[in-house]
Amino acid sequence: MRTTPPVIAASAAVALALGLTGCAANGGGDDADAVTITLATWRTEDTAMWEEEVIPAFEASHPGIHVEYAPVDTNDYNAAIQSQLEGGTGPDLIMCRPFDVNRQWISKGYFDDLSDLDAISSFDDTALTAWAGDDGAPYCVPVASVLAGFYYNKAIFDELGLEVPTTQQEFIDVLDAIKEDGTYAPLALGSADGWQLAYNMLYQVGPNYWKGEEGRLGLIDGSQKLTDPAFVEGFTVFDSFSDYLPSGFESISYEDMTQLFSLGKAAILPDGSWQISQINTSGLDVGVFGAPPANEGDTRYQQEMADMAIGLNADSEKKEAATEFLEWLGTSEFQQLYVNKLPGFFSMGKEPVTYDDPLAQEFAGLKEGAELTSRLALDRLSAGQPPLDDEIWRVAQLMYNTGMTPEEATAELQAGLDSWYVPAQ
Repeated sequence: MRTTPPVIAASAAVALALGLTGCAANGGGDDADAVTITLATWRTEDTAMWEEEVIPAFEASHPGIHVEYAPVDTNDYNAAIQSQLEGGTGPDLIMCRPFDVNRQWISKGYFDDLSDLDAISSFDDTALTAWAGDDGAPYCVPVASVLAGFYYNKAIFDELGLEVPTTQQEFIDVLDAIKEDGTYAPLALGSADGWQLAYNMLYQVGPNYWKGEEGRLGLIDGSQKLTDPAFVEGFTVFDSFSDYLPSGFESISYEDMTQLFSLGKAAILPDGSWQISQINTSGLDVGVFGAPPANEGDTRYQQEMADMAIGLNADSEKKEAATEFLEWLGTSEFQQLYVNKLPGFFSMGKEPVTYDDPLAQEFAGLKEGAELTSRLALDRLSAGQPPLDDEIWRVAQLMYNTGMTPEEATAELQAGLDSWYVPAQ
């Protein structure tokens, strides 16, 4: 990839900073000594929100600091940031990927340790773990997570006299009733995209059997294996939903699923909270429920995926200003503003926030009374070849498309993991 020579890039950055300062001064503000800090991010789609809503809110309470939002296409982001940092032209603030990518960046010395930041106390250890280093220290301030759940069409449930299930058997009973009626597809679910089978189905229902973080961390430390009964049971429950798919499900893509549900042709859509805005445009009366446990009264596990955080470039020359921005990220002012400007992305802070969007508030309610757990294979288990996460996408498709059994799937996955992953390392 071609990169801008450091001297040219630095000169351009200085010119830009001077230009921004001059524009602000000409606008009537007394900020001739203002500092401009740059925030690098892969969220190109959020540019207007940050530039028109979030950054002005910060600047209003922090005179003398300007923030430049610098988005990079998500597919190019990792390589671009690494190139900039290695070349000495990196941004002051860096949006952090969760788990393995970020851990690599920490090991390369890209980030400052944020243990002494007051904002860190706004988050519990579960929220911080996706951006912690091997030393356990926090290197990024959490911004938002996403959740997974089952959207359901309330009109169809009312028409068929159905209730939101509270156990796995009740869930199957609901699906059986929809299938027997024959008017609607029970699940808006296809197998053309392996990632969504993993993220929106297996990683939703499975944690109720491998006990969320207990199972996930057990795979990481080597005390558990995918061939253990709890994991086989989780895969078995995932497999049981294959009886309720639409005709031609093998060719139904992720986009097709959403359309099928939005057109009122399917009763339930397994999907992520990031789809809230699109679901809202359907005009349907939609609710959401989490994957129910096996038995009434059992602990319910809710998938919450750490999505984005922001860290401090260890080589930044504007750390004082950048640190003020990071401290602001830990406030309820930022968290409340952010989640309501971007429905479907949720605060990871300890202090509760309210959501203006009713469906977002309902989604957020899934965390209440549940043990939160992350996606199974993104932490350490996919850092080698073959990556466990990618392999799960593959075998999930084989289970639905070819009849691969849960026992065969988990045995194949464990064999692949054993070929390179040594927990002690």
